[in-house]
Amino acid sequence: MKMKYWSDYEKYIVMINGKGNTPIGVSLGYQSFLNFKRVKEALISLSKRPEGNYSFDDNIYKRTVTQSRALQILEKLERCKWDDDIRAVAKQIGAGDMLSPFKHGSLKVLYELSDTEKLDG
Repeated sequence: MKMKYWSDYEKYIVMINGKGNTPIGVSLGYQSFLNFKRVKEALISLSKRPEGNYSFDDNIYKRTVTQSRALQILEKLERCKWDDDIRAVAKQIGAGDMLSPFKHGSLKVLYELSDTEKLDG
């Protein structure tokens, strides 16, 4: 089936679990998808204003990405491709629940702590 017939949720799942540029720390659940949709709406708002602040959900935000960058991200999303600038927008608008609190590479620290705890235990 061609991608143009996929639902937004199907595209989200493919983007998160797809081959290649799989984002680390992004949740798959439906609530995360709803937060992702909010981020996409914010990106659309950013793409409509060439400069300055932008409005989203009755709030005014300082621009985190340029208009052209927002357009690039939206194009990537249509091809089910992740872009790390999504994280900055998600955190800014309070949709960060779709993201894990751990930064890339933090899982190694967790494993090391677990091994240390086992030795002490």
